[in-house]
This record gives sequence, C-alpha cells and structure tokens, in this order.
Amino acid sequence: MPEEERPPGADPEPRRQRIRKKHPRQREGSLLHRLWWHRSTRLGILALGVAGGLAWFFAPAWQGTRGGSPRPPRQAMASVPRGPATGPDVISVFIEDPWRSQSALLLWRDRPGAYLVLQGNAEYQAITHNHLKNRQLLPRDTSRIVRLLPGCDTVGQVTHLARLLEKWPKQGRLTIVTAPTHMDRTLAIARIVYAGTGWQVGSSDAETGDLRPESQLRLWRDQLRASLWRLTGWDGRLDGNDCV
Repeated sequence: MPEEERPPGADPEPRRQRIRKKHPRQREGSLLHRLWWHRSTRLGILALGVAGGLAWFFAPAWQGTRGGSPRPPRQAMASVPRGPATGPDVISVFIEDPWRSQSALLLWRDRPGAYLVLQGNAEYQAITHNHLKNRQLLPRDTSRIVRLLPGCDTVGQVTHLARLLEKWPKQGRLTIVTAPTHMDRTLAIARIVYAGTGWQVGSSDAETGDLRPESQLRLWRDQLRASLWRLTGWDGRLDGNDCV
C-alpha cells in the first residue's frame, strides 16, 4: 500500500527478509557430503586420515615394545661359510611353523651344495630342531645349515638375510620357502630389498596348515617399509627389528 494511502496509526509494512539460498550441493546428498562442505570438517577428516596413516605405518614399531621382558643384547648375525666359486645356492625359510622347516629341508636335500637358512628367534629354533629330530629328518652334517635369529616380522627377516648375504663373495640364487598365502607379500618385499644386488630371488610353497589370507593394506605397508629400508637402512620399527 503506498505511504499516502495508509490510514493513520496503521503498522508500517514489514520489511521483506532476504532468504539466503543454499548451495545446491549443500541441499542435496548425504550427511557426509553436506559435512564435507564445511572447511573445519574437511581439515578434521584430513587430520584423522594422516594420524590413521601414521599409526598404520608405525604399528610394527610398537609391537614388542609393550610389556614383556627386556630385550636381550644385540647379537651378531650368524656367519655363513664361504660360498663356492660360482654363485651360491641359498634356501631360506621362516620357521614360525615347523612344517615350513620340514618342506625347506626336503627341498634342500634335493639341491646338493645348497645352504639352508632357518630364520626365527631362539624359541622357534628350538621347536624346529625338536620337530625335525623327532621325525628323524635332522641331518648329521649341519655345516650347511645356518640359523639366523634376528627379525621380528617378514620385513625384518628379509632385510637381515640381505645383510647376511652381503658377506658372500658372489651373488647367486635365493629360494624363499613359506606358506602359499604368505608368499606374495614375502616376494614383494624381497624384490625391493634385493633389487640391483645380483641375487636371483625365487620361491617354493611350503606344506603348512597356516593358510590365513593376508591383507592388501599389509602388503602395501610392507612394500613401503622395504623401500624405506633401501633408502635409509631403517624399516620403520623403533626396536630395530632385532628380535632374537
């Protein structure tokens, strides 16, 4: 109504309120999508992602450092006898499962002149020794059997073996024996660790009852740790991977 036509004492015409239009992407989509459009929410999600990624990467560093008895003093790695003039033939097995050791020992018997490296801590070494002895598989001549104790996990075992094999006068063939479900991750680590060293890395599946599937994320993490070890000599474990 025009100002001059409004009767005396009448309330003035209320102002029209401006309605703020919502962004079309804010009106639509799920709650997660609507939250993503808030800057503080995006930064919080990013921070949580970074923290989760660091926790995932450094998880091996916290294993073995919580509780338990003090770690024994650092021990020197077992020395391998001098290899032949041609490239040495080495069979390595992770002996957490005694049946892996048995499979590796049978393979070693079929390859005269080869060396067998049993990788595992002192407890696993004793279990493996008793298992092979009870099954009458332990040979009398153990001069070509090497016991390598350090290494808390697969990355640690592969890298400690690589340090050991650096002492050989020549490079040769390395065959890793482990469970079939464990093989892809082990070989992925070994290919990074031994890249450019001259060692030919192969594999042999062990007869074992441990057929638990492995996580793709664990594979990616261990590949990243192996790459870090190649660059810096450190694989992400704060305890140095010297579990013996």
